[in-house]
Amino acid sequence: MASINKRGKKWNARVSYYDDLGNRKFINQGGFRTKREAQEWANQNEVDVSNGINPRLGKQLFTDYFLKWYQTYKEPILAKSSRLRYQYTLGIVNNYFAGKRLDEITRTDYQKFLNDYANPVGRSPRSLSSSEKVNVQIKSAVQYAIDDGIIKRNFTAHTKISGRPEKPKEMKYLDGKDAEKLTRALESDLTFAHLTKLMALVSLQTGARYSEVAGLTWDCFSFDFKTLRINKTWDTLQRNGFADTKNEQSKRLIKITDHLADILKSFHALQIIKLEELGIDNPLDLIFINQYGRVPDNTSANQTLHRVLKRIGSKDITFHGLRHTHASYLIYKGVSIYYISERLGHSNYSTTIRVYSHLLREMEKKETGKALVALSSMDGLVHKSVHKSYKNA
Repeated sequence: MASINKRGKKWNARVSYYDDLGNRKFINQGGFRTKREAQEWANQNEVDVSNGINPRLGKQLFTDYFLKWYQTYKEPILAKSSRLRYQYTLGIVNNYFAGKRLDEITRTDYQKFLNDYANPVGRSPRSLSSSEKVNVQIKSAVQYAIDDGIIKRNFTAHTKISGRPEKPKEMKYLDGKDAEKLTRALESDLTFAHLTKLMALVSLQTGARYSEVAGLTWDCFSFDFKTLRINKTWDTLQRNGFADTKNEQSKRLIKITDHLADILKSFHALQIIKLEELGIDNPLDLIFINQYGRVPDNTSANQTLHRVLKRIGSKDITFHGLRHTHASYLIYKGVSIYYISERLGHSNYSTTIRVYSHLLREMEKKETGKALVALSSMDGLVHKSVHKSYKNA
């Protein structure tokens, strides 16, 4: 029940509500010029309360809400690299929205923030992808606030991001012939001293990311079933232990060839001998631990790959390009895109289709030709049948 009263020349309004613990609370607003304005304010707030909107929570600082939202819903489930991205956004929010209440930010305020973020004063414009990442995270937090009845307006709705367009990046991968040449070159020099060549071979044969390859332990490998299990990654930031996979779908079991299984089995026996000779412990039971007792870093893996590619006369790609080469090779061999998606550990099939859309379009042209040939054969059968029926008529 609202109460309206006059103090001096201004009107005040008060609305009561009950919090989650059943305690009665009040919100007050003064300074109305007329009783009608005060009554309208009270009526609107009573409607909000009846719809489950907590008016007091909406008055908290947006910076406080965003931090609590991140700590509650995101931090516990994100990989370290993703947490760093959210913490970056948290810093941006703290800097721009300092002192701003959650319920007082308008769409105009938020659009101005997006504009200022994309074009900071005295600095070069930020990339469009950077603007998109910050926007997506803030929009998600605001939607949670709406769903929880904290605010009723989505001040991020119908706003537009801007920023410097990304330079077009050609997805670099090897064609089938070069992929086969690279495989032979890597296999010809698989020694304990050249560990990164085996890492490259495993990535080329499985489509696994560098961090996934580096995080493999011997219990992930099954010689009997010819499989590699991806259930963790190597922490590329701290470089002293494991981290979680990119997402839950990235945890997967990959079938490998008999040949690769034989290579890994032989390497395991060699590793035991070499580590013992060097007096190096392998407490984590890592597959890829070098003569210095460390996991080769991504830079070393890329340097090795560049040298081998130059030697065989192939175009240059990064270690991550081995993953694209693996997928591209399977696509050209006619393997189902749905199986490829699961093998790569993509979060959903649409990701695979989006990443490899250009290859799929090329394959579609070939499939169109095959379909027309098949249909032409049908046309021939139908034509003969129709011709015969006319002849007998």
